[in-house]
Order: sequence, then structure tokens, then C-alpha cells
Amino acid sequence: MNLKDLQKNFANHIFAKADKKILSQVFHSENEALERLNIYRNNILGNFESVLNSIFPVTKKILGAEKFEELSQKYYRKFPSKSGDLNEYGKDFLKILKSCKPLYLKDLSQLELLHHQAFFVKKTKEFNLKSFKKILPENLENLIFILDPASSLFTSKFAIFSIWKSEKKIKNYVKSQSMLICADKILKLNEEEFLFLTEIKKRKKLYEIYKTLCKKNKKTNIGKLINQFITNGVITDWN
Repeated sequence: MNLKDLQKNFANHIFAKADKKILSQVFHSENEALERLNIYRNNILGNFESVLNSIFPVTKKILGAEKFEELSQKYYRKFPSKSGDLNEYGKDFLKILKSCKPLYLKDLSQLELLHHQAFFVKKTKEFNLKSFKKILPENLENLIFILDPASSLFTSKFAIFSIWKSEKKIKNYVKSQSMLICADKILKLNEEEFLFLTEIKKRKKLYEIYKTLCKKNKKTNIGKLINQFITNGVITDWN
């Protein structure tokens, strides 16, 4: 038997005990071989479940430990890891949850996944406030701000931020909420804040962003928004 077939038989047995083709390649009695293979199964599947527990802690609380374990087992059978880096495991878990109730579970798990992924994005330098203050007023309108590459914007038709923060079910969950997800925080955004950051993501010039905001609110205070997101480390640079 070639190595590829041997690996395939081993993997098939790990994920489905009933598949025993691998036993013919193990130089032990069947009982001893099964016991030895079970050690690998427990280690592998235990690692997978630990990763899912760490990525989706609130989703697990909402579902309950028993249901979460059931879905975890369904997940690793349908979507086995294809990378040696377990930090990448879990990105397809949303597909398992899309038909589960409550209906907001898929969005909640996406929020938790984005938060998890943000930890592994390369950090950027801090905003250079001294250099920023030297920019001439007439040049400000052409600035293009840059957001922390670890940050992402997310909107749900459900009250996902409230559920994530309280770590429990809430009654009035059909309420749209927008969020900013970073490695060290998740912030709830109002409509203007979300629009402001969305326009920055689109690489719009500052004056173009101002005009867009004014269409929604003629009294918009763009200076306040700039200060807010520089201070909390979301805006990290400019061009």
C-alpha cells in the first residue's frame, strides 16, 4: 500500500470508527490496535473541540454545551482541518449554524470568528499625532485615512452586540446593530460612525466623506469622529 492510501485509511478510521481498513496495516491485535488508534482520535478531536470552544464561547453558551458538542462533531466530520495551523480551524462553522435556532446564531458566530481572526493580523504602528498636527489646513480635505488592518465592520439585523456582551439570550433580538471588531475590543457603532468608517474603508478622501455624512446629518461633526477613532487606535495612518 502506498503512503497516500495508508494516510487515507488512517484518517477515515479517526473520523468514522466503523471504517477499519487501517487495521490490516497495524501490527497488533485488533483490540490493541483500536486502543492505540483511539488515543489519536481523542487527541485530534479533542483539539478540534477546544479550538471551537475558544473561538465561539458565547455561541456555545446560547446553544448549551450538549448541542454545541453535537454540532462540533458534525462540523469536524464535514469540514476536516486542511491546515496544520489550528487557528484557521472554525472558519466554516457558520455553515453548520445557518439552519439552527435562534436565527441570530450564524451572525453571532461570525462576530466571534472575526474577533478571533483579528488577533492574528500583523500589528501596525501607532498613529503619529505629532506629524498629523503639522498638516496644513488646506491639505486636510485630501487626506485618506487608514484603519487598523485587524479591524472589520459588521452589521446584523439582530442585536448581536447586545447578545455577545451579555453572553445570554435576550427577548428583543430583532434589532439591527453595527459593530467595529478589533483584536482587543468590539465596539457598537451608531449609523454615523458606521458610515464614517465604511467610507474610510473605501479609501475616500476626507472631504468626500464629509459630504456623504452631511447628506445624512447637516450638523455632522467630522472632527469629533476623527478624534474619536484616532484616540481608540482604529485610525492608524493616512496618505
